[in-house]
Amino acid sequence: MKIDNSFFAASRLGTSLITPVEEENENTGFAGGFEKIFADMWQASEELSAESRADRALLMIGQLDDLPGSRVRSEKSGIMFELNLNVRNKVIDAYQEIMRKQI
Repeated sequence: MKIDNSFFAASRLGTSLITPVEEENENTGFAGGFEKIFADMWQASEELSAESRADRALLMIGQLDDLPGSRVRSEKSGIMFELNLNVRNKVIDAYQEIMRKQI
């Protein structure tokens, strides 16, 4: 069964953090899609964090011209990290709940 997940292609904010699965492997099914989604989320979080660190370095040496923009990028980075952490925790909780169930 192939699930159409094309609604993941673009977010309403104009940035594509989640992309649809290009090719579905019969052995992995949708699991490969989840792996790609989580990898893309972590990658986006790392990119935002790197931008935030670069802004902080420029601020320290006095070469940052866009202080409000820097603050927005810093908050975005923190929110994205918290989102990724909460998603990871929910996935772990779901896995542990499944493992607790008796067959």
